[in-house]
Amino acid sequence: MRTGKITQTAWQRSVRRQLRTKRDEVISIPSPYENCSGIRTENGAEFMWADVCAAGNGAKTGFYAVLHVAGDLAAKGAGAAGVSVRVVLPEGAEEELLRDIAGEAERACARMNIQITAFQGEVAMAVAQSLIYACAAGVKEIALCRDTEQANVKNENSLELLMCGYAGLEGTLRILSESRTDLGTRFTDTFLDEAERLEDELVTPGQVLRVFAADGNAAVRQIGSGGILAALWELCEQEQAGFEIDMHCIALKQETVEICEFYRLNPYQMTSAGSFLILTERADEVLAVLEDAGAHAVRLGTAGKQNARVIRNGEETRYLDRPAPDELLRWQTERRETC
Repeated sequence: MRTGKITQTAWQRSVRRQLRTKRDEVISIPSPYENCSGIRTENGAEFMWADVCAAGNGAKTGFYAVLHVAGDLAAKGAGAAGVSVRVVLPEGAEEELLRDIAGEAERACARMNIQITAFQGEVAMAVAQSLIYACAAGVKEIALCRDTEQANVKNENSLELLMCGYAGLEGTLRILSESRTDLGTRFTDTFLDEAERLEDELVTPGQVLRVFAADGNAAVRQIGSGGILAALWELCEQEQAGFEIDMHCIALKQETVEICEFYRLNPYQMTSAGSFLILTERADEVLAVLEDAGAHAVRLGTAGKQNARVIRNGEETRYLDRPAPDELLRWQTERRETC
């Protein structure tokens, strides 16, 4: 299999057929695009959890693991109350790195008002760089639940596709945290300092949850591995929808453009936790609440029941391809091979 997240085809062929056991209280269905799970309790409450794994050589990987997992939970309408963290370090790692990862995970939790409920670490010869596993849990309010049947009917009509946050920003910040010295051979300290401050532009779960107050039937997806192009594919696969968007409308920071050009990376295929896609019939209301929450959001185009997934770039028209491996992962691999 290729490096990175397994393909939809591999998942359907080798995973789905093995999953047969079902229980009535389970409200989530396994899919190649979903890492959130949930059960309905006897009193009707929905308990949700999500898990992610982030890899990297810098301590800030701990921050982004927590940000990512809390964002995935928020995209389902649940606010994370607690998060457990497990760190696997490569041989030769210093205790100082473990301390700094723990500090970065706590910094993310403090920003989002989440408590670390468990923290464990180990050193393993099987890994070449640090792996941080994070699992966040919370209760989903019944009022925020999507009506799946109603959503499928609404997809027959034209919906608007919105983007909240910036493409490739998470990947940009993670590259900067691990290779500032390298980037300093091309960019000034002022430029790199400004780029680091873009962390404040990452969208937090509390901001995302306001979407459901404006449209309880909205479909929300965090832009994770594979970047915005992968997220577009995955959202439309889940919602059985097509779309037509304008490439120029995708929000992108100039710092991301320049850092990606330096390493010859595609920012549209780079992990973007802290950014979200939103499919809604109430675009004006959603944009208003996000603006009020201090989150940058734009219209990308329209979506509906059509099969085509069209991206327009001036006079050029292209159709969305299946998700490609994440560019941050490619950067990490190439960097490791040259060291």
